[in-house]
Amino acid sequence: MSVLISPKELHEQLDRVVVLDARGFDAYAAAHIPGSFAIDMDAHMSGPLGVHGGRHPLPDMAVLANRLSECGVTMDSHIVVYDAWISFAGRLRFLLLYMGFTDVKVLAGGIERWHREGYPLTQEETPTVADSKPLAYTLQDHLVMSRDEVLQASQAGSHVIIDARAPQRYDGSVVDTMDGMTGHVPGAINHFYEWGFTADGVRPIAELQTAYGDLTKVEKPIVAYCGSGVTAANLMIALAEVGVEPAMYVGSSSDWVTYEGFPLETGVNTL
Repeated sequence: MSVLISPKELHEQLDRVVVLDARGFDAYAAAHIPGSFAIDMDAHMSGPLGVHGGRHPLPDMAVLANRLSECGVTMDSHIVVYDAWISFAGRLRFLLLYMGFTDVKVLAGGIERWHREGYPLTQEETPTVADSKPLAYTLQDHLVMSRDEVLQASQAGSHVIIDARAPQRYDGSVVDTMDGMTGHVPGAINHFYEWGFTADGVRPIAELQTAYGDLTKVEKPIVAYCGSGVTAANLMIALAEVGVEPAMYVGSSSDWVTYEGFPLETGVNTL
């Protein structure tokens, strides 16, 4: 079953789903899908910066849970998340799965496609729930891997490790001026997250199966990373369309480089 929902399908179901806008407070205030609620990267989807943890550490999950409760979310809710397209919706989807939600869809093409197809926008803020109840969520720890776990997996060859960054950052052919990781975690293969998407959603399933088919056959567990745990979450949307659900190294390369003597590899690996 697809993790995507079209604008037409969402419009027909607006009264039966909770819609979450992952673009943040400012974009939400400018215009949003009627009935949706703002979820902000800095306020809800990322924690305070530290020595380790990368540019977008995991948030305090209680803070996100409280915001979701204010939006009327329960553990049984049918949830649709959206962004402009392929920015923060993947991150929010991942965090919801990590919390144990099982019915989470992503608006294909984001709010840009929604608007392009003639569906309404509003600036009216959706009222939050006054007497919201705490969420009884259970973290799905198998969906998250730490730096030490990824290092061990790299050394042991126990996992398929996917680098979702651009090929030039992955193979080390250009200097990574963002995080200082020119190259990749040793043993990692590369699937650039942008490849899997079009302006309206994802590439045709046949193309995704051709590109990602080998991942459906491996017996090893899979973990994905990127620069800071954002674009890898978008790759995970495309992978989910062919039945691949990896864990994520949330700190990613911006965390990897904060450890002394961090191992790096250049060039290209394949399965």
